[in-house]
Amino acid sequence: MTSKNVLVAISGGVDSAIAALRSLEEGLHTEGLYLKLTNEAPGLDAATRIAQKLGIKLHVIDAVDQFNAEVIEYFRASYLAGLTPNPCAVCNPRIKISIGLGLADQLGCGILATGHYARKAKTDRDEAVLLKGTDPAKDQSYFLHRIPKEALGRLWFPNGPLTKTEVKKTASAAGLLNAAHKESQEMCFLKGDYRAFFGPDRPLPDAAGEIATKDGRVIGRHSGLYGYTIGQRHGLGLCDATPYYVTAIEPDKNRLLVGKNEDLYAEGCIVDHINWLTEDPDVAIGNSVTVKIRYRHQGVRAGLEPAEGKGLRVIFESHQRAVTPGQFAVFYQEDMVLGGGRICA
Repeated sequence: MTSKNVLVAISGGVDSAIAALRSLEEGLHTEGLYLKLTNEAPGLDAATRIAQKLGIKLHVIDAVDQFNAEVIEYFRASYLAGLTPNPCAVCNPRIKISIGLGLADQLGCGILATGHYARKAKTDRDEAVLLKGTDPAKDQSYFLHRIPKEALGRLWFPNGPLTKTEVKKTASAAGLLNAAHKESQEMCFLKGDYRAFFGPDRPLPDAAGEIATKDGRVIGRHSGLYGYTIGQRHGLGLCDATPYYVTAIEPDKNRLLVGKNEDLYAEGCIVDHINWLTEDPDVAIGNSVTVKIRYRHQGVRAGLEPAEGKGLRVIFESHQRAVTPGQFAVFYQEDMVLGGGRICA
């Protein structure tokens, strides 16, 4: 640890509570940060209880406007463009890390800690690198691949070496389990189906259009492209001996393409907006790496090569199902995150 002063991002959940507890157990001066991202601020009461229980000061920053501009607008614009967004991967660098490090500077804290299940290490060149969390079921390194490389040296993930079971056990023993709010499996600003999020205050074009097969045969109608994602089976209103799945979204034609399960498999993809977390991208380009094309994806060996125009071409060693534009492809060398980019084709 390079600093005795640590700012811990406290969401109100058990993971960030244990991150703060571990900071205190290290004998570090610890303060907390709660980011108000929505007007409801669902975790503020729990974050306040946790801070009081631990005896640390809690700073509350109203980031609603910035969150709306950086994350909600990205979420909305992605669906308008026929893409499937990943708000958590965008929120971490643009909101949580950015605002957190800014406040840390003001407070004289050299380290920003979060409750993410990820780890860090140093290379022989004293380069900070991001690693997967120890618990494979909870590893969140995928969501952190877009943080600026220069920020890595100031980040700390106290829960990285722990399993979720160990975190809960520690929280129970410290009397923090009841103080934390119940964890949600949804995105922080969503309640239920994401389609319900686009109500009167956040309208999207509700333009009906064609549902067609890859050979151009029109077999149905959709009620708005934002309601669909690659690999979707239900809600198409199509009957056949075997199910149809969404295979492509064409916003320029306001058209949904569908096919059978075998049509969902791809030999590769193109990624752009690449963020590298290694000083030597050549370690990845031209070599075989492991690529995750969504958070719960197990990862597949793949080769990376420059794509025509911009970005990289990812060539899977075995065809992958439902490669989804808008999601992120993250590159790994064993446990180390090399970087990643947005799937654009």
